[in-house]
Amino acid sequence: MLSQTVHYSVASVVSAAVGLLSAVVFTRLLSPDEYGVYVVGLSTAGIVSALLFTWVRVSALRFQSEGGTVDVRKTIFLAYLISALAAPFALLVATLTTSVSFERNIAAVFFALGLGLFELGQELLKARLQSLAFMSASIIRACLAFVLCLIAALLGGGGLLQLAMAGLTYFVTTALFASTILRSPVAGPKLSDLRTFAGFGIPITLSGIVFAIHAALDRMLVFHFMGDHAAGQYGASADLVRQIILIPAVSIASATIPLAVRAYANGGADEARPHLEFSLEILLAAVLPAVVGVVLTSSYIAGVILGAEFRETAAQIMPILAFAWLFQSFSQSYIHASFHLAKTPFMMTTQSIAMLTANLLVMPLLLARFGLVGAAVSLVIVEGFGAAFGWYLTRKAFPLPFNAFQAVRIVAATAIMALVLTFLKPLLPIGILSFGILAATGCLVYVVAAFAFDIAGLRKAVIVQGARRNLWPASQAGHECPLPASSLTAPVTGLPSISVREP
Repeated sequence: MLSQTVHYSVASVVSAAVGLLSAVVFTRLLSPDEYGVYVVGLSTAGIVSALLFTWVRVSALRFQSEGGTVDVRKTIFLAYLISALAAPFALLVATLTTSVSFERNIAAVFFALGLGLFELGQELLKARLQSLAFMSASIIRACLAFVLCLIAALLGGGGLLQLAMAGLTYFVTTALFASTILRSPVAGPKLSDLRTFAGFGIPITLSGIVFAIHAALDRMLVFHFMGDHAAGQYGASADLVRQIILIPAVSIASATIPLAVRAYANGGADEARPHLEFSLEILLAAVLPAVVGVVLTSSYIAGVILGAEFRETAAQIMPILAFAWLFQSFSQSYIHASFHLAKTPFMMTTQSIAMLTANLLVMPLLLARFGLVGAAVSLVIVEGFGAAFGWYLTRKAFPLPFNAFQAVRIVAATAIMALVLTFLKPLLPIGILSFGILAATGCLVYVVAAFAFDIAGLRKAVIVQGARRNLWPASQAGHECPLPASSLTAPVTGLPSISVREP
């Protein structure tokens, strides 16, 4: 679990770093109107990708994760090709149902096709526990996207060319890793598996479409009511917060769900629950301090990272959006594991429909009354409702464990960090150096507190590793080891005893 999480975390950290660099560069090279074209295009592409490829993606993760002799890779790519044939229909629907131009919708559908292919390969790598390859592909794609989009911006291509270049990187990266994804031996495609995928994945596709519409609705409504300029300002702020909070959560979920499925397949609920409990502890330990850090330092983040035309809006709505991503990370990275394990995709659909309904009721009212601040507040309300409703549904699917003592320790460590930052902020003016001091201080204080409270077994793990290093020279010299060997190889208390090897 920890080894897998490290690889996924590195991929997320590097991708987030490139994302932050992109925000620094492109909010200065692009106007809010041009950035709005890119943001609206991404929203459209997300809906199209969910419509075409959700059933294939979730089937890849669910069935390939069973391990053993299971190999559905060629069947999965056959399913992708079948779905891709519906792309012209998706383009027609997007053109008829939105006020976006035909050219912008073409770029969005192209992006969706590349995104679907790349995500499919990544799901297969996750399912086969090839986390190192997953990490490499994520990093290469992020770096390639930055370079190509930078060239597009310098050539004056605007948001439309940005969208096309970003879509191209998905195809290129997938081609580079095709031999790794399809590492021999590979079983041939099976039509019977396609029927299984459809039976499992199509109900989730409805959920995926609804979630995609929900995820894009705030940006699309901002575009509809206020235009590209406001959509660009809102999208830049939302993307920045998402990179800081949601990407680490997704990296943890990338390790959680495949290993949970494998643990459940091997040992049932008794083996899956300890793994899930530890996964939740890691999730909260990573996300909660990030949320509080964004809330306390949003003006510094906006002043350092975003261009001048984006900063005022970001400083207003980033502290609000941080809580929306907290609830969303809890839903996607933990609650959804219950629906995967219980094979109850209709419950995920039920959750997504409830959230979209709430979004349609709340978002237009608050957006029309309070502008971009209203859009951010409505997103928090809807995501909080969705997390609570999803947790209720897990009681009927696979009941998820929740260790209150672990949560209290994480809250306490985060509160200590928040207290230090609150006293430090008035002493520091907005600037790069001040932001660096705040970020470094917050991280240091939180790590020390996490060590003191032994969050995720951190203190025990450090002590055990130190004991191993201290005893290694003695054992090499032929001296008797002062501790029994079993005490050095036994798992740390609180860690799930799941042993996995990367194929």
